Amino acid sequence: MPSRQHQLTPWVVNLAILGTAAVFISRILWQILRPNVSDIAKQIAVRIDGANTGSGVIIEHRGDRYLVLTNWHVVNVEQPPIATQSFKIATSDGRQHSLSPRQISRIGKLDLAILEFQSRYRYPVASIGNSDKLQEGETVYVSGWADPSPQLPTRVYQFLVGNLSGRIDRPQDGYALVYTVNALPGMSGGPVLDSRGNLVGINGRATVDLRTGTVNAVLGIDINRYLRASGKLGR
Repeated sequence: MPSRQHQLTPWVVNLAILGTAAVFISRILWQILRPNVSDIAKQIAVRIDGANTGSGVIIEHRGDRYLVLTNWHVVNVEQPPIATQSFKIATSDGRQHSLSPRQISRIGKLDLAILEFQSRYRYPVASIGNSDKLQEGETVYVSGWADPSPQLPTRVYQFLVGNLSGRIDRPQDGYALVYTVNALPGMSGGPVLDSRGNLVGINGRATVDLRTGTVNAVLGIDINRYLRASGKLGR
């Protein structure tokens, strides 16, 4: 008579095979069904127009109120003449939402600001990622609205792809992320997304070689730094 152990062995093997197949199928389904990062970026990014130009990303929704995260240098209401002028936020549907200096607040000493606008329309909100887990070499995506240039007569939405190339241990104004994305003027404040479309940073600064005038590196503020400064993540 076969031992009980031998009777159970085929069942164990079959269960292991089924389990492996289920994991494999679930991964395939995730790849098929998950939204494209470019689609996510275009829905959550906003254009900022006014005394300065820039970009931003919708990070929170409270009733008819939306919160947008951007760079402080884009909307620095403490600096004339910005303090006396209003801004407009253009959402993905093309609608424009007026914004007064009273609806702008800086986040600690970071080059970040929160903007608040009201709308009865529904807009997607960014999914917050964990920027602490980003590794050098990982793919990152930056989106925003580039300023006009000789080749671009109007502001144009841009979706750019690159890699995280390094981190700065003692960042100035919060700029700790370094990446190989040649972001253009006007894209400051736009989202930096990981390969799953999660918000992991805010784009905002470039270093320029004074001899050649070319961009050396593009910098961003990691999203966990914002979360800690705003009290939404343990320090």
